[in-house]
Amino acid sequence: MKLKHVVAIIALSSVSAFGASITVTNGNGPVFTQSVVDNAGNAVDGGYAAIGNFDASVLDTALTSSALDGAFQLFDGAEGAINNAPFLGSFTVQSGGGVPLNAANDFSGNPIYLVLGNGPDLISSTQAAVVQLGSFPASEPTLDTQIVSTTNGTVLLGSFDNWTLNPSTVPNRNNAALNLVPLVPEPSSSLLIGLAGLSLLIRRRR
Repeated sequence: MKLKHVVAIIALSSVSAFGASITVTNGNGPVFTQSVVDNAGNAVDGGYAAIGNFDASVLDTALTSSALDGAFQLFDGAEGAINNAPFLGSFTVQSGGGVPLNAANDFSGNPIYLVLGNGPDLISSTQAAVVQLGSFPASEPTLDTQIVSTTNGTVLLGSFDNWTLNPSTVPNRNNAALNLVPLVPEPSSSLLIGLAGLSLLIRRRR
């Protein structure tokens, strides 16, 4: 068998063996934008966006950043930054397409969740949002799936509203926005140390 035929067979095997990527974005261009903003209405720049599985039961409790992070399972490298390009508060995350086709995995048939935070990752975020999108296919798709979060999603944490972003890519334009909500602050190490010291004092007095 000639080398070029071997290369062609390998290429075909690679195409059929792995799934296409899934892309989630919050805009269709600089005019039709759905910016991510904080709870004060300021566009997020330098935040975190990702898609994957999420244990939505944590939303029934006082949600901390560590609980948010622990409830989320990233899908195939689909994470990225929220920044100001191509418009304020924008993001696009894309999976790597490395999950095999026609093979059951942890994500097969489950809802797709979009998680957003105002920090560089979930664990360091003080504000966040969670949006439930469609469902992952039972097996990986053969074509790219473009999902725009603000039109295909159900907001589980956060809310959609209209904000006038200033400065804006379109001056004085009210852009549809997904606003993050504050998370419950994590107990600080100093507070924990103080509580430990207080418990020692109580024991000594006894």
